[in-house]
Amino acid sequence: MKRKKDSFGLRLARRLLLGTKILFKLALLLPIPIFMVAFSYKVDRSGLFQGDLAPRQVVDLLLEGKDVTNFEQMDERQIVRLYTQNLDPDNVPLAMGVGSSRVLQVTREVADTDSFFNLGVTGADVRDVMTSYYLCVKEEKIPQVLIWSVDPWVLYGSEAALDSRADSELYNEFLQQVLGIDTGYEEPDQVELWKALADPAYFQGNMEYYFRNRQGTLTDDNGQVIPFTEVQGDPYQQSATIKRSDGSVLYDVNFRSHTSDQILSDAIAQSETFNSLHMEGFTELGETECRAFDAFIRYAETQGTRVILLLTPFHPFLYDTLLSRAEEYSGFFQVEDWIRQYAEDTGTPLYGSYDPLILDGIKESDFYD
Repeated sequence: MKRKKDSFGLRLARRLLLGTKILFKLALLLPIPIFMVAFSYKVDRSGLFQGDLAPRQVVDLLLEGKDVTNFEQMDERQIVRLYTQNLDPDNVPLAMGVGSSRVLQVTREVADTDSFFNLGVTGADVRDVMTSYYLCVKEEKIPQVLIWSVDPWVLYGSEAALDSRADSELYNEFLQQVLGIDTGYEEPDQVELWKALADPAYFQGNMEYYFRNRQGTLTDDNGQVIPFTEVQGDPYQQSATIKRSDGSVLYDVNFRSHTSDQILSDAIAQSETFNSLHMEGFTELGETECRAFDAFIRYAETQGTRVILLLTPFHPFLYDTLLSRAEEYSGFFQVEDWIRQYAEDTGTPLYGSYDPLILDGIKESDFYD
């Protein structure tokens, strides 16, 4: 006797039941790859997503309100990026500072607010200034006040005014996507990068790194000890320059104890070349740079940020040397006049001067204290 064929409906029901069982079993396994991806993203020993391990250690300590050792060894630009990335949106500082090392002495006390962080980086050029603020906007962690210590070279339209450490790619992105200036910027392909999260080998490496570093001293991906730790003891008695929890820099006690002769000697050495000040050949203001200056301030205002301009004085010997070579550095002497006129025309607050001897209450001898 022949077996009756199952009806179409019964066969379909069996297939659906089988498919449901398979999906259920797969669902039971789903937490495993999700955990692997999440763990690799969080630990990220190669810094593909969270940044390099050493700057991450610095930022973690800063966000905990701690001073950090060995400022001289830091990748300051990575720290700015990671700080804005990892900052709690509910604890965005009221005020932030931007600029070169000349702004790094601006502290919470100087800014007159406990809610302050200094985003300044050594050797900052105009790209560093604008991208530091741009990172805040991208991460939606925008300060209400931006203290911009304006270095004269930001208005110098020359390659000499640029620092090789600046993130030119991020700057091109800012110009194109924010200011509408075509730079040829194209967003990088992230597909291959994200594939690493699903790589079992990367997960295994992250597991090994995680358990190795749980046992004691933190190391980087190469097993080298990360030199950044919490400052112990009186920060004013440290043998190395440190990064304060507000982003400012406190130089080591030996440097801060230099005699007036040592300070003058340093100034004389620096005056022999102004390459370190990005001002060689600075004879006139750059038109493009002046427009960018204005565009940046207007952009910050659209984001709800009030920009305060700060001109920090040069050492008297350096300033006198520039005066004696005024024709070579005429652009430098045009900067302050231009900024003062800009501030007056736009109502932008301006404090300070490049000239050390015209500031109220400051004497030449103060530069040797």
